[in-house]
Amino acid sequence: MAFERRVLAPAICVLALFSGGAAALATAVNTVRARSGNVSATLSYRHDASNDGEPFSDLQLTIVRNGRPLYRAAVANAACGSLCWPNLPDALSVADVQAGGQPDVLLNLYTGGAHCCNVTDLFRYDPAHDNYSSLLHIWGDPGYSLRHLDASRADEFVTDDDRFAYEFAAFAFSGLPLEILRLEGGRFVDVTRAYPELVAHDASEQWRYYLDNRSDGTGLGFLAAWSADEYVLGRGADVVKQLAELERVHELRSTDAGVWPAGAGFITRLDGFLRKTGYTS
Repeated sequence: MAFERRVLAPAICVLALFSGGAAALATAVNTVRARSGNVSATLSYRHDASNDGEPFSDLQLTIVRNGRPLYRAAVANAACGSLCWPNLPDALSVADVQAGGQPDVLLNLYTGGAHCCNVTDLFRYDPAHDNYSSLLHIWGDPGYSLRHLDASRADEFVTDDDRFAYEFAAFAFSGLPLEILRLEGGRFVDVTRAYPELVAHDASEQWRYYLDNRSDGTGLGFLAAWSADEYVLGRGADVVKQLAELERVHELRSTDAGVWPAGAGFITRLDGFLRKTGYTS
């Protein structure tokens, strides 16, 4: 999907040239457009590069179906209110993610702040009421990629489980296990277990990251992610044995054991966390 971004309102630009108003230039209206089949969407916004705290404002979304505007509103949601930033350059796309014959509009936004949060407002067409309703999903830091993974016509949202961030290590050393979602029946459903080859690849990567970092005492975040992947693959018994052996040879080290769990404490905390997050029962 190609994304178009252009500056509108030339009258504003002309006024700025004659008035010396750099601020007016900085806040000219910008647009992003996307289309698929009979559905097109336009996101407009203002950008003030001099405003570090709130550089984007006046976000407006318009959805047109069969040449008729069916949705037009200011952008606002539970994640960032009306202070959302467009997640450029991929702020807007139109795709039939459920393969139901009705293109969906995906508005990708950012809440601001370090390592958080990428969010998506997914607008679905409601034929009974001839309008659009939105479904909000918060991805956290990882965001997602929309991929077609199997013979089904539906697309999958490939991401990472952001719940592991800061749980066992600082963010830079937090492993985030693979997570794959699909839109089914108007909600996001976890289908990660349907793709064991992808999970196994991620587990291998997480294990390698652990090995690369364990001598520095910064590997336990990756070991936690490896454990989660292994449980998804049905190898929980192997995880228990591996962690017990690593504890026996004093390899469950942390550079800051006062903040992050280490040793037997790591195993205990990981076990509780995997239960809480649904990786184990």
